[in-house]
Amino acid sequence: MWFGVARRPFAFASPVDGEFALLLVVVADDVTDEEQSELSQQFVRAGCRYAVCFGPTSSSWDDSIDMVSVMDRVDGRDPPFVMTSWHDDESVDEAVAFFAQHSRIDDELPRDFVVFMLGGTDRECAEVREAVTRQFGWIG
Repeated sequence: MWFGVARRPFAFASPVDGEFALLLVVVADDVTDEEQSELSQQFVRAGCRYAVCFGPTSSSWDDSIDMVSVMDRVDGRDPPFVMTSWHDDESVDEAVAFFAQHSRIDDELPRDFVVFMLGGTDRECAEVREAVTRQFGWIG
């Protein structure tokens, strides 16, 4: 389990080698379409195979991450299948529980779980960290 927070400039580099499940917590409300597209590509290219998107704009993130595979196919690439879900009307505890219980890659639990927050106050980060700790027992 890895937990990270990004503030402007937004960027993602995978903390793990290989495939992972991602809990993307979007608190920042000023992410541009270009930044969203670039981050979505960074997630998929780094090995994200399941993305659970949480926050008020999570539906657009779900679509953006899905679009990476579509554009790869258009460009002649053979992208991996990436499952996505969005959770915009749920509590952080519900989203984290879904992440823990349903983020399967090829019908198996992933070896690595990544929690990545875009923006957020110290209090919001602590709330997400506490929810993850309650569900998983620890954060590395």
